[in-house]
Amino acid sequence: MERNDQNDPLTPEQRRAMEEWLRAHPYGDQDENGIDLSSLRRNLRLTPGQRLARLQQAVRSLQEVKCAATHD
Repeated sequence: MERNDQNDPLTPEQRRAMEEWLRAHPYGDQDENGIDLSSLRRNLRLTPGQRLARLQQAVRSLQEVKCAATHD
């Protein structure tokens, strides 16, 4: 399986397919690398405390999912 470089987990064919899909399904305001600038701007409008609270909530949510998955 040929790789673009040793840090890229995708084959060239997989990368082309992914890039084609992303072009067909744009998400928000993106830079040339596909980074969602609208999400970055939205987060930068928050205070550091608000960003921390959002991060802590995300961690709690992930812990709940992990706990639920191990109890099934």
